[in-house]
Order: sequence, then structure tokens, then C-alpha cells
Amino acid sequence: MRSARVLEVFSSIQGEGLRLGERQVFVRFGGCNLCCDYCDEPASIPLGSGELWDEERVREAIEAAQRVRPHASVSWTGGEPLLHAEFLRPLLAWARARGLQNCLETNGTLPLALKSVAARLDCVAMDVKLPSATGVESWGAHRDFLKVLPERTFMKVVLTDKTSDEEWERVLELAAPAGVPLILQPATPRPSTREAGARALPSPPA
Repeated sequence: MRSARVLEVFSSIQGEGLRLGERQVFVRFGGCNLCCDYCDEPASIPLGSGELWDEERVREAIEAAQRVRPHASVSWTGGEPLLHAEFLRPLLAWARARGLQNCLETNGTLPLALKSVAARLDCVAMDVKLPSATGVESWGAHRDFLKVLPERTFMKVVLTDKTSDEEWERVLELAAPAGVPLILQPATPRPSTREAGARALPSPPA
């Protein structure tokens, strides 16, 4: 039986993007292929984070949340959920069969994994990862990722005190041809996950 590393399954209100304010069941996977300064779930970054769950355990946790109150959708998040694409595919089909929409939160750097599950997704929240906040360049991966995005997708970019004009121009070059909404998010003040990393934008003068 397939298994994947999962940190938690819980019910909450979506706080970002086009689904802002919608109650969802969140399935948080462990492990990420990036290490962003501003990560709000740093415990999910290590590839060994979380516990091994099988599909049945995930289904039971979602159904338990549904019994408490109805949800219209599941947010598959992390970490990076596309690291678990093979595990995700049957779960996405199962959720749809039960009338739940599938919303994927992703760092937008794994286009082949996205292609394998795209037909079963109803919404994709794709982050644009800036080199100044991750320490690596992902422009090429982002460009390939955008080529296989399903409809009802939007892009997010987190802005830090190290975001450059050149990076911003690259973001616009990505977003314009894709024709999807672009949401700007100032980084939340918190310690960086990388040494000497980026920080939140400074507060405007009073």
C-alpha cells in the first residue's frame, strides 16, 4: 500500500489567495525541495518530517473533518505536496468522487509531477520563489510549470526586504503570458529559515 509523509490533517479557514475565507480540510505533507526564508511551516521542510500515512488514514481524517462540519474543498499543502504526486493521484480522484474540490498549494518547481495530477485539480495556488529568498533560481522550472497549469490557477509571490527590481521584472515576465491572477504577499515578520536570509519588508514611517 502506498504511503507518504504527512504532518497533519485539519479543518481551518483559508488565509491566502482567491479562496481567502473559505473553510477547507488541509492535508499537510512533509518534505520540501526548497528552503524559503519566510516559510510559515518550517517544520514541514525536512524530507523526513511528519509520519508515514497510508491512503486509508488520510481518507479517514478527511471524512472525520466532514462529519464535524461540511467542507467544499481539500487543500493539499506542505511542505511540497507534489513530492508525493503518485500518492496524491488516487486521493484526488477519491475526493472528487465525494463532491470535494481539490486545491493544490505548491512552490511551482515540479512541472512533471504537476502534469501527472493536473486533470484532477480544481485550483492551483502557485508560488513564485524568488532567488533572494530561497538561495536558488527557479525561473526555468516556473516557466515549465506554467505550461501545464490547469484552469482556475493563480500565482503568489512573497516580497521581502531583499526583493530586487530585477526579480520583480522577472515575475511580471512570467505572469503576463500566463494570464492568471497574481497576488502579492509581504513576508510575515519571523526569523529566517536560512542564515543571513531575507526578512519582512520594513514598516512604513509613521
